[in-house]
Amino acid sequence: MVQKSLELGATPEILIVQVSGELHVKGWKRREALIKTTCENEIIFDLSDETLRIDCPEDCILYAPHDAKLHIQQVGQYARVQSLDGSIQIDNVGAGLTLRDIGAASVKNVGSEFLAKRVHGDLRVGTVGGGARVRDIDGQFAAESIGGNLRLSDVSGGVSAIIGANAKIELSPVPWQAYAITAGSNIRCHVPEDLNAEIDFSSGAQKIQLTFPDRNETIHEGHYHAEFGEGGTMLQFNAGGKIDLIGVDMDWERDDDNFEIHLNEDFSRMAETITRQTTEQIEAHLGSLNEQLSGLSKTLEDAGLSAERSNEIHQRLEHARRHATQRAQVAAERAQSNLERKLAAVQRKATREARKTPRKSFSIDVDALRSTAQSSTDPVSDEERLMILKMLQDNTISVDQAEELLSALDGK
Repeated sequence: MVQKSLELGATPEILIVQVSGELHVKGWKRREALIKTTCENEIIFDLSDETLRIDCPEDCILYAPHDAKLHIQQVGQYARVQSLDGSIQIDNVGAGLTLRDIGAASVKNVGSEFLAKRVHGDLRVGTVGGGARVRDIDGQFAAESIGGNLRLSDVSGGVSAIIGANAKIELSPVPWQAYAITAGSNIRCHVPEDLNAEIDFSSGAQKIQLTFPDRNETIHEGHYHAEFGEGGTMLQFNAGGKIDLIGVDMDWERDDDNFEIHLNEDFSRMAETITRQTTEQIEAHLGSLNEQLSGLSKTLEDAGLSAERSNEIHQRLEHARRHATQRAQVAAERAQSNLERKLAAVQRKATREARKTPRKSFSIDVDALRSTAQSSTDPVSDEERLMILKMLQDNTISVDQAEELLSALDGK
């Protein structure tokens, strides 16, 4: 891997003209940019007038100051941007795009799946070829066209979106914002049970279901207009299928996925064996907690597992390690305990995401998993990140699985 480092000024701007392969951009505290790539001599970069220009014919990893402004013109495959506070503009991504812990962002075109979480400002999206999952937006969210399903929650501003398939959303409407959702299929929306809004719904299936503590009715009409509470905010939904509006306590603990995960008996016994093995390991070696899962992705790949099963096994190992650490907490350092709590939160999210993935048949080498649990290597490297991106490019894993795997490895 080739790497190049450049000192940046007080107000850095970064222009990525083109990355033909995968792109991973991550913010850090240093006042410099670090470029890592798999190509030897073909990368082109230039720094002038506080603007860094990058053109890379293969995969690229870029570390930049947190406050850098970022403009990405073209990425051939998957792109991931995280931990940047400056404004972000993305013109075109050939495959999937993940945004996480960023400032205000504008995205013109994404070829497949789009994921965004913790955006500190408005998020505006043009065209998404596949589905989208958007959460924790401190501003407005607008999408001109999402080809697949939309899952949306925790948006502090207004919402405007056109979706080709289903929309599952959560809204807490405020009077000074607008909410307009158009979906080719069904719309399912959770709102506060004491909703104050005016609704204007159109249903191609002529079925509109209202479910509230003091109001439960089904309207078999194509169009329905009504007022809730003191009125004010307008909710405009246009669905090719049915519309469900559900009033809930917004302080609930959400479980985004109403699915059960079914593990066969062999897998359950294997998980119990791994749990016992991992527990003994951690109790004997508390100082090596951060090393328990290093190299796991490579071992699972070599074992010939499906992407879904690799992800599930990784989650089980994380779960076992968390509980073992709690039992040994008296001997653990306070800093390590804090890390384990963060890992627990990541694991709960990863488990919910895994429930959405279709089940596939699999075979597994238990001895290989035990060997992996006992191994200890250096923290995740950039080579490992590029390997994950390559697996995504080859369709070995999905965009969701790549995101969760990268997040888990970053978090360990």
